[in-house]
Amino acid sequence: MPICHINIESTTPAEIFLWKIEESNEELAGLFDGGDIMLADAVKHFKSVKRQQEWLATRALLMHTPYKELQILYHSNGKPYLSDKRKQISISHTHGYVAIAISEEPIGVDIETMSRNALHAATAYLQPQEIETLNTKEEPQKEALRLWTVKEAAFKLNSACATVIKDIAAERIAGNSSASVYRITYKDGTTAQCHTSEHRCFILSICTFTKNRPCL
Repeated sequence: MPICHINIESTTPAEIFLWKIEESNEELAGLFDGGDIMLADAVKHFKSVKRQQEWLATRALLMHTPYKELQILYHSNGKPYLSDKRKQISISHTHGYVAIAISEEPIGVDIETMSRNALHAATAYLQPQEIETLNTKEEPQKEALRLWTVKEAAFKLNSACATVIKDIAAERIAGNSSASVYRITYKDGTTAQCHTSEHRCFILSICTFTKNRPCL
């Protein structure tokens, strides 16, 4: 069921919509006109029942937004876009949750459950100076998870400038224990800003360009 609608006022205003998945695939498909067709499409796209569920929940969530008349389509590189190209979309899902971010400018979103252990693989996605900073934190596990979501959102925003998320530099510039702002720097010098908020069960990060200049 839909659980939240958040407006983000950053360098680029954005709307974030969240769905907590509590339904079966059949129940999700039943939310659509022509639910049998939607379920068949999900099965055609994905072998995993979990991925089918996330695919259906993402489209069910869009139906509960002001953009319910639009379709989610995909570029050849797998990046989603809306049938009305005046709006930009980014999608994320984790265990039991789906998030959609919609904006007039490019945007990236990532959601992760608080239970995820991001610390054990820190060297795979953090740069050396970020690991040094991480070691000074009172809660390194939580900061590692923040950085993971920040970099995932930044990668979705601008994957053309990063082969892997370790290529992306993230520096915390403001915030408190529940919400933070990070400065993002890509290899070519392109910059972005990422807003991260902690909720009871998950962390949510939204990333937008500082100067609206994607890597070409």
